[in-house]
Amino acid sequence: MPSPRWETLDGLSIGAYRIQVREEGSAGTAGQRYLAFYLEREGLRSDRPILRGLYAEPRPRPIPGWLDGFFRNPIPFQGQLVELNDADLQEFFRAIGTLIPPGGWLALAYETFGESLAIHQETEQALRLGVPPILTPLGMCLFYADCAFPIRDWSIAEGWREGPRKLQGFRPREEAHYRRRAEALREEIQAFLRRTQGSTRPEFLRARHRAEQLLAAWLPPEG
Repeated sequence: MPSPRWETLDGLSIGAYRIQVREEGSAGTAGQRYLAFYLEREGLRSDRPILRGLYAEPRPRPIPGWLDGFFRNPIPFQGQLVELNDADLQEFFRAIGTLIPPGGWLALAYETFGESLAIHQETEQALRLGVPPILTPLGMCLFYADCAFPIRDWSIAEGWREGPRKLQGFRPREEAHYRRRAEALREEIQAFLRRTQGSTRPEFLRARHRAEQLLAAWLPPEG
C-alpha cells in the first residue's frame, strides 16, 4: 500500500495543537520538495516550523520515499517557547512516519550551525560517548516514526551533498527484516546496559532510562 501524501497531515491534531504543512518550493528533482511542518493552536501558528526538510515522494523501486529534515523542540510560539511532551512527541513522529514507505528513510540532523537545542546537543554528546543511536533523543524520534531498523549515524559526511551530521533511520521492508533488525538492536542495547552498569554519568543514565522503556514496552519478545 502506498504511503499517504504529505497533504494528509495538514490539520492533523497532535495534543493541543494541529499540524500545518507548508510547501516551500521544489528541489529541482522530480518528486522532491521542501516542506515545513508548523504547530497551530486557536488559529495561531508557531513562529518557526517544528520540522523542516526535503521530502521525496515514493517512486518505483529501487527509489524509496524519504524525508531529510531538521527538528526543533521546543519551538517559539507567539514569542514564548513551547515544547511537545513525550506523548505528543510520539504522536507527531508516528504521523511523520506514515509518509515513509517500507524501505524508505527519515533523517534528523543533530548538527545545527548555530541553532543548537538541548535535543541536538544531547544527541551529539551521547553519540560521542558510544551510546547506541536509538537511545539518543533524536534516535527515539526515529523509533516513534518506525524508522529505526537500522539507524545510521552520518557523523562524517561522505560528500558535500549529505549536508549536516545526522541520524538516518530506515523503515523495514518486511516483517522478517524488522524482526532480524529488532533482535540485533536488542543485543546492542543489552550490551550497552552491561557496559554502563553503575555509571553515574548523566548521558548514560538518560540513555539507560530510554533503554529500559524500549526493552519493556516496544521490542518484540525473545524466542
